[in-house]
Amino acid sequence: MKRSALLVALGLVGCGASDRTAEDFAADPDAAEAVVAACDAGRTNDGCEAARRGLADARREARMRAYERAF
Repeated sequence: MKRSALLVALGLVGCGASDRTAEDFAADPDAAEAVVAACDAGRTNDGCEAARRGLADARREARMRAYERAF
């Protein structure tokens, strides 16, 4: 009985959608832009701050890559 309860609990935890982090959005700037646009339009507030930080990180990394190529 305890074993089946444990399996059910683990299954429920695994089914929950995890929130995306700023690092997740930095790896996928297109998704970050879509979430930020939705947040700015007032359609959602899920992950807005993480999307904004991720997008800023992705843009910063792109600028650094361009800077490194210039030298």
